[in-house]
Amino acid sequence: MFEKPIVMLDFETSGMSPEQGGRVTEVAALRIVGNQIVDRYVSLVNCHIRISPFITELTGITQAMLNKAPPASEVIPELVEFIGNDTLAAHNASFDEKFLQAESDRLGLWPSYDGVVCSVKLSRRMFPGLSSYSLGRLASSLGIRFHGAAHRAEADAEVSAHLLLRIAEKLRKDYDILQVDPRLLQEINKLTAAKVPAYLKKLTTKPVSSPAGIEIRHPSSGTKNHQSQRYRHYKGGIYEFICEAIHEADLTPVVVYRAQNGSVWTRNREVFFEKIDLNGVMTPRFTLLEEGNEPGK
Repeated sequence: MFEKPIVMLDFETSGMSPEQGGRVTEVAALRIVGNQIVDRYVSLVNCHIRISPFITELTGITQAMLNKAPPASEVIPELVEFIGNDTLAAHNASFDEKFLQAESDRLGLWPSYDGVVCSVKLSRRMFPGLSSYSLGRLASSLGIRFHGAAHRAEADAEVSAHLLLRIAEKLRKDYDILQVDPRLLQEINKLTAAKVPAYLKKLTTKPVSSPAGIEIRHPSSGTKNHQSQRYRHYKGGIYEFICEAIHEADLTPVVVYRAQNGSVWTRNREVFFEKIDLNGVMTPRFTLLEEGNEPGK
């Protein structure tokens, strides 16, 4: 579902802003790979501060719990290492990113995550018209259950992760975007809700009965003819190459190919023949089912 891993982050804190003296009291980071949560880092954090009764009442985190917790000098480096180079996501991401940066700065750390996705902004764009986009009400609207107490980092991060998976499922169902690049989510974050449907329709790879709206491009002399060849998608499907073509609207080179159920698909040529990073190994998105022949070369 997701082409690259995403780490969903949630902090509980002693205040609303690090600029006003707020510190981290609990952290949860959940790594999403494909369509499931595969790893997590969860810890209370002792920042050697006193928390207010209001915070204890809201979160259930007591002063005694924090006094026994590992120090920030231990937790934050482990968290930064856990996130690594993956894309970071959070519900109201600007809040969590500010605290991550502030706690990292205190220790001279430099997080290297690959961009940020805000699930609040995504939800406003993908599920417009809801009465509230707070995590609890949004989860209730979408039928996502809490497995733990709200306002605790792990429970909030888990619900936020399932929300992100629900958004990916909506992209698959409504727009036939089968593999979601985290960069696409970042781009959606930048759009207004009204512009999102048109933007996503430009990216769709919905099956069509015939390659409507494209002009068939016949290979010139010396160009490899792929017709009648079969390719295996990296997730396992087998497809027959039909032809190369050009979209009449924007002159984008595309590949026209047929699935085993007979449906005909189009995909940008450079995407069809590109290699993607799968667990550190560069793998063709579509592999030619003939030994010694690499597509796209």
